[in-house]
Amino acid sequence: MRDYLPKAEHRMCARHIYANWRKKHKDQKLQKRFWVIAKSANREDFNYNKAKLAQLTPEGAKDIMKTDPKHWARAFFPIGANCESVDNNLCESFNNAIIEARFYPIISQQEKIRKKMMVRVQEQKTKSEKWNGIICPNIFKKIKANIKRTQFLEVLWNGKDGFELAGLPCCHAICAIYKSGRKVEDFIDKCYYIDTFKKNY
Repeated sequence: MRDYLPKAEHRMCARHIYANWRKKHKDQKLQKRFWVIAKSANREDFNYNKAKLAQLTPEGAKDIMKTDPKHWARAFFPIGANCESVDNNLCESFNNAIIEARFYPIISQQEKIRKKMMVRVQEQKTKSEKWNGIICPNIFKKIKANIKRTQFLEVLWNGKDGFELAGLPCCHAICAIYKSGRKVEDFIDKCYYIDTFKKNY
């Protein structure tokens, strides 16, 4: 894989990591703790939430690290990763969509999948024609939620490019952007632009 796709990121599904971990740590209260750890936005939060888990189950906190967190915990995803998903719901959805095709001989199977994908591309293309603005609607919803949270935050600015921040980086980043008089959309990766979406389809 590294030879053909050297920049491809290798992730594991946190749901599967949890399912294996739960075989030993069955207490239902621990489920929420696991997902808080998996979705921690940075390493400080990851370590803090892992320490809170360790107060309930030291062995559970140790076992959670048996699979390298860089594969399943958001805090360890590389800078510039445009997907924050910790599970493989996308694969599961695709698998579900082609479930009928999987029972056909290979040529018929591929033809059924091709037709399904062709319809999907056209549906996405048609959907995007109704969109206005710069950012895709689902991403814009997330940005709006983080903008709303900025009202509870304080940001200290040195007047140049330095900010003193704490807490969730997304809403704090927005706070810093506003404080420096810039536009939020200038800091959103172009992969989330409506124009990029349209080019993809």
